[in-house]
Amino acid sequence: MKNFGKIQALIPRTLCHIENPIELDVNYEGFSPVEISWQNGLVSDIKSINSETSPSQIIFPRFVESHSHIDKSFSWKNFPNKASNYYGALKSNLEEHKTRSVDNVKLRAEESIKLAIKNGYRAVRTHIDTYDSQDERIWAELFNLQKKYSTLLKIQFVALAPLEFWGTDKGEILAKKFRLNNGVIGSVVVPPFNANKLLRSLTKILALASRYNLEIDLHIDESISTKDVGLRVLLKTINKFDYKVPITCSHLSNILLLRERELDKLCISLAEKNIKVVALPLTNFWLLNRSDKTNKMRPVAPIKQLQKSFVDVSIGSDNVQDPWYPFGEFDPFYLMSYSMHLLQLNPWDRLTLSAIISAPSRLLNLEWDGTISVGCPADFVVAKGDSWADLFSNNLQRSVLINGKWYVE
Repeated sequence: MKNFGKIQALIPRTLCHIENPIELDVNYEGFSPVEISWQNGLVSDIKSINSETSPSQIIFPRFVESHSHIDKSFSWKNFPNKASNYYGALKSNLEEHKTRSVDNVKLRAEESIKLAIKNGYRAVRTHIDTYDSQDERIWAELFNLQKKYSTLLKIQFVALAPLEFWGTDKGEILAKKFRLNNGVIGSVVVPPFNANKLLRSLTKILALASRYNLEIDLHIDESISTKDVGLRVLLKTINKFDYKVPITCSHLSNILLLRERELDKLCISLAEKNIKVVALPLTNFWLLNRSDKTNKMRPVAPIKQLQKSFVDVSIGSDNVQDPWYPFGEFDPFYLMSYSMHLLQLNPWDRLTLSAIISAPSRLLNLEWDGTISVGCPADFVVAKGDSWADLFSNNLQRSVLINGKWYVE
């Protein structure tokens, strides 16, 4: 199969770096018509083309999923959450753990991986439920899948365990294993909690991460309660012991409900500590603050305030057809489509595309941030259409280019 070619397409201007930008036309929706050539898996040339003969296809770098759960995807049928709230999801999730096996985790994970590749992802960070009674062979199979698909999809694992787990011998053993496999350790901090006990537990996971040079990704403050805010305790713990490990805070839903002055203060603290944030609007809007009446308040990480304070914010899909969220299929355009109106973001704005493409690339420490320029990987998603409306329609047609070759299942 040949590993060279060229394509004429529209590209979001903020995703394209070209030597002569003055020549680049930009239309009313922020797209520029270009011709992109590639050779040996790398972009060899980018040229501006005549806007009067604008192409009817749009090009993106392959996407990066910043937060997913491939171990439980597609488990909704067997473990539904008809109440559609947080506690119903947790109950069904724990029921699933009782029947969890190596085979069904592997089946769900591989289906997720195949869909992610087909739909246009180049990398995925996925949280894997981790607990004392779990069959330890699950990790071996997941690492095998990571290796099997490594030329098509970079997979980064987060071991999602109770905080107390990271203070045990098993937690230490898994941390050593993750150091060898470039993994991330994680946990859940949700109100209500005892602040002193939480501080002690956070101290242990921070010390462990520091000892093995690991990153931490916390599901934190996925709640509507502002009585207890885990972020405050996390920042207090970091300040008290001066830990300098990379930290990601996923969710951060309840801080949106704080008073503006306190919210601003927390956003500034996150930026100062270089803590990254992953906003998860699909699951948060589905689960949190459920009511029999039309709800006025739907908490989600305050993306605009965080970005204004120079916090690096990614937008992730979270769950796919499991007790926490019954829809989706690892599709970046599905995520983009819903995020735009749920969060009132403009797809033509630089900061919006940063949260979808650039920030997730930085989160996973990828070599390429997704900006298309000469010398970057020829890894693209090409969708039919010439407007954002076309991209967010239900009949989107796309092709995926991986390392300069068109992907065929």
